[in-house]
Amino acid sequence: MSIRLKNAQKTGLTRQIALLAGPLVLQNLSQTLLGVVDTYFVSRISTEALASVGLSSVMFFAVLMLFRGAANSTVVFVGRAHGSGDAERVGLAVWRSLNMVVWLSLLVVFLPSLFSGLMSVAAPSDSPAVREMGTTYLSIRAFEIPLVMFSAVVWGFLVGRGNSRTPMILAWITVLSNILLDWMLVLGNLGAPALGVAGAAYATLIANGINAALSAWILWSAESRREFGTGSAMRASWAELKAVLKVGLPMGAGDFIEIASFSAFFALLARLGTDILAANQIALQFLSVSFTFGIAVSMATSSLVSQNLGAKRPEIAEKVTYRAVGLAMLGMGLIGLSYLIAPARLMGIFSQEQSVIEAGVFVMRLIAFYQVFDALGIVLAGALNGAGDTTFTMAARSIMAWGMFIPLVWLLIYHFDAGLAGAWAGALLYLGGLAFVYLIRFRSGHWKTIELA
Repeated sequence: MSIRLKNAQKTGLTRQIALLAGPLVLQNLSQTLLGVVDTYFVSRISTEALASVGLSSVMFFAVLMLFRGAANSTVVFVGRAHGSGDAERVGLAVWRSLNMVVWLSLLVVFLPSLFSGLMSVAAPSDSPAVREMGTTYLSIRAFEIPLVMFSAVVWGFLVGRGNSRTPMILAWITVLSNILLDWMLVLGNLGAPALGVAGAAYATLIANGINAALSAWILWSAESRREFGTGSAMRASWAELKAVLKVGLPMGAGDFIEIASFSAFFALLARLGTDILAANQIALQFLSVSFTFGIAVSMATSSLVSQNLGAKRPEIAEKVTYRAVGLAMLGMGLIGLSYLIAPARLMGIFSQEQSVIEAGVFVMRLIAFYQVFDALGIVLAGALNGAGDTTFTMAARSIMAWGMFIPLVWLLIYHFDAGLAGAWAGALLYLGGLAFVYLIRFRSGHWKTIELA
């Protein structure tokens, strides 16, 4: 067992989770800001430009999660190797993931055509400018995906060994670069051409290129080459690549499936009226704050579960998970408490329409209770994924989302005329049910016996 892991075990488990999750919270906030920055600068051009970026960003994020989730699986393999004290196997894990990234990157050439087709269906028929600008934006950002996947592999290399501060710094460098580049390329400052929507896409592409370049410098630094052998390129066999894909693809697919199901949920809500849709969108901005905290704790849990399984300490991995669940429930619950105490005031920050505020207050109060189920489900999913049980989490999400969640919401809204209350009741049942399924799986102990190639 490595000296670092032995030293970490002397630290309280809750403190270990908090120290690892803290920088990840800031990292996740920075990723949220990438979209906010593009939206802000594009809004200075025209309403059509803003609409095109808003619509295309949703599509891009769903596809990005499919690819990035697969690359994020590196943390599972690196964590196992690091926990066992096998530095050479850490380097091998990284190179296997990089081989996967190369093969997945070949699919990127097909994405511009896919995005063009999606925009022709999703964009308003009476606004060809929105469709044209959105297609341009997506076609440029498609080539960002290989860069993001490479950076995700290095993220796994770092976080899998317990280093979450460096990825946080890289993420904020990306955001700051994007702000400067948007200012230059969208609006045409410092002698740069004013490229509008295309400029926003190029700015994000270049910013992620900077992140990838810095990530490469870290991965192939003298220290990393000496300690982990990352400088020795390795071509993965089909058997090795299959083992990586077996863990990675379900992770990415699971994220994609859940995003798609909630996109369908919001589409169903949209039919209830503009005021309700607006209230829901505002409430989601507040929900993203607590969700960011929960995801950070989940990421930390994945890393620590993987490390402890590699060190042949499944009992510690189990304790880590339960401590992480408690931490996530506490943090998300405290954030959710503000949704109960002052929902009208929070809604008033974004809207002065009484009908929007009233609908939003109802949603905010429901979301406050939703935090407990969400915390449990998010962290248990992170623990199971960290153990390599990714096929199960993907299957559970798929069955629960499309077999129960969306059909139930449709029935409650359109058959039983339950409106907004029915829609969110369906969402709460889905999240509570999914958390319960994860809990049964976790308590079964099957995840402790999973062997990774």
